[in-house]
Amino acid sequence: MQIAAKRISSIVAILIFALATSGCISAVAPYDSTFDQSLNKFSEDTAKFTAAAKAGGPERIYKSRETVEYYAASYNVLDRLSERAAKTRARAPCPGSKALLAFSQLPSSIGPLPQDYQSFDCREYQLYGVRYYLDQLNYGHRNDGVLKPGEAQNYGGQLQNAILGAISTFSLTK
Repeated sequence: MQIAAKRISSIVAILIFALATSGCISAVAPYDSTFDQSLNKFSEDTAKFTAAAKAGGPERIYKSRETVEYYAASYNVLDRLSERAAKTRARAPCPGSKALLAFSQLPSSIGPLPQDYQSFDCREYQLYGVRYYLDQLNYGHRNDGVLKPGEAQNYGGQLQNAILGAISTFSLTK
């Protein structure tokens, strides 16, 4: 009886692996142009924001109207995209999702990590990464109320890399 149960579980494991590697189970859901368009616009807005901050514009001041609007719009777009990704979650979780707990526990992380983070598909994983780097920019900015040119370059560059990684992930099924 135990041998038959072991054989069945081995066969099930092989079938799941075969389905996962053949594309029947994916860590990325089907292509959705909303993600592409929203992330490209977010990347453009971030580039403008950090360039203006580096140049000494009002964006360098944490409490300026421009800064408040940038962060409000950025978090709003990430909230909407994360909700959309969760509703269309791929069947296979992203292998990196378990590592998100460490990011969420850093002092610069603003938003809580959802309880179902270990079930995130790779789109949700990438969006959380983008949020983490937006939190880093926000943290560096509010730390002393002024975003210095080097901070804008550093934090902005990391955020742009995360956005580009997310765009690449979302484009996989194009």
